[in-house]
Amino acid sequence: MSSLVRNILALLAGAIVAIVLIGLVQAATHAMYPPPPGLDYKDPEVLKKIMMEAPVGALLMVLLSYFAGTYVGSWVAARLSADSPERQAFLIGGMMLISGVMNLMAIPHPIWFWAGSIVAFLVAAFLGAKTGARKAPAVRT
Repeated sequence: MSSLVRNILALLAGAIVAIVLIGLVQAATHAMYPPPPGLDYKDPEVLKKIMMEAPVGALLMVLLSYFAGTYVGSWVAARLSADSPERQAFLIGGMMLISGVMNLMAIPHPIWFWAGSIVAFLVAAFLGAKTGARKAPAVRT
């Protein structure tokens, strides 16, 4: 398999893992902190009110989902890449950061959540890159 194909597959695998893990953690969050019954997700004012009044624990769980998904997805991309594992991991981190910022712009969130989200995405991608990269075998002298 060529390096290019392997790197593309590594990115695809990392993105799928990140998205699925974020979704699973957020599904658990919705089970622990269910939204009010009859919530109209299409009404921006209702969404703004819900987000500003959301329990801190619920928002921290969302940050955890961003961190966990981005970390594991970046790790997978780095581990499976043919070369440049850091690049693959940071591409996953960048994709997750862009999608996260788009979500933050679409649905109002507290300012501390914005900062926490950006930090979570960046730190998770960095750690995924560092821990996912395969180490070169030790050379005996």
